[in-house]
Amino acid sequence: MAPGKGSILSGNSQMRVVSHHPLHRALMVSAFAVICAMGMLGGYWYGTIESELDGTYVESLETLNRANAARLKELNGALVEAGLTREVDRQAAEELRESIRSMRNEVAGLQEEVTFYKSLMAPSTVAKGLQIAEFDLTATATENQFVYHILLTQVESRRDWIQGDVRLEVHGRTGTPDSEQVLPFTELAATDPYPLTFRFRYFQDLSGVVTLPAGFQPTRVVVSAMRRGSSTADVTRTFDWTASG
Repeated sequence: MAPGKGSILSGNSQMRVVSHHPLHRALMVSAFAVICAMGMLGGYWYGTIESELDGTYVESLETLNRANAARLKELNGALVEAGLTREVDRQAAEELRESIRSMRNEVAGLQEEVTFYKSLMAPSTVAKGLQIAEFDLTATATENQFVYHILLTQVESRRDWIQGDVRLEVHGRTGTPDSEQVLPFTELAATDPYPLTFRFRYFQDLSGVVTLPAGFQPTRVVVSAMRRGSSTADVTRTFDWTASG
């Protein structure tokens, strides 16, 4: 039996002798190490590619998000601008309408003044004598309290100083339509003396404050003017109770 290979018998046991090859073992270990290294490199390479793909995807999402945010900001700006434009247009239109109303009121007032002064300067065109030209009311901050104005004029070809008295009565009701009452001026205003007195050549304005009793609903005012020292009849006009303010 050759010395390098064979069997040795010892009693009932049998041993097998295997040849030792160090080079073969080294090659196997080296091959395993190479395979492991390649696997690690492959995993790293795959992870790198995957990471780059994820980074590109995230970057594209961020770019899209920035674009959407910019677009949203642009649309919001346009919406605000459109709202401001509508508001400016609305305010401009309202101011224009208010200017037109003011101008119409001014024209109407001027026409009234022209008519009034024509009556003073050209009395032949209107009724002659003492006239109750106007009566108006303005509400105050106090409930049921009003400021009144009476305009008296004289229409004559030759105007002299005239004087006289003015009396007022307020007609209204306290609840039902058939409960009409007439309140004399002395019950509504703290005016002393009364009747109201006037003295003028062309025109005169009388004014004061009246306070209505609670629950009284005024409907009209009767104004009477009497010229002293004249045989002419009293001048009386009835005005609807219309208070401004």
